[in-house]
Amino acid sequence: MLKYSALSEYLLKQNTISLSFDFQQIEQIIGSPLPASACTHRAWWANTLSHPQAKSWLNVGWKVINVDLKMQKVDFEHQLILHIDKVSDTENKPSLILATDKDDVIFILNGATASATSKYSWKQIVQTLIDVNPHLFGDITNQPDHYIFPEMLSELGYSIINWETGESWMPLK
Repeated sequence: MLKYSALSEYLLKQNTISLSFDFQQIEQIIGSPLPASACTHRAWWANTLSHPQAKSWLNVGWKVINVDLKMQKVDFEHQLILHIDKVSDTENKPSLILATDKDDVIFILNGATASATSKYSWKQIVQTLIDVNPHLFGDITNQPDHYIFPEMLSELGYSIINWETGESWMPLK
């Protein structure tokens, strides 16, 4: 794994959910050429702890999600990981980064000796909120929030029913 420790260190410092590299960039990071098998065999990129190169990304919470041998490119995704070493510096407080896009919400917690990343779909978050508090969107469906949330929920694939009247929700025009 020593050959690939620079890759571990590089990935550990990244505050993003996914990364794409061409093989030449990986070689620059590790400071040496990749073996020929990395360019010809998909199995070299397998997410298995029996391979030292895979340990370099798996042990810091990354996973290979796509390899294109023809284009010589590899895509990594940051998996849920919590890594804690001995906390000795109380001056450095952790930070929470929240990144969102059209489909996902990503939480990245960083500290001097700890980091955690987790990705959730909007639908997972909304479903959790509904499960925990079914009246989250108010008791009366003519409250102002009820003109916003049904549209958002319908975009996520929920069927919205007015529980007072039993009618399907229709967007305002």
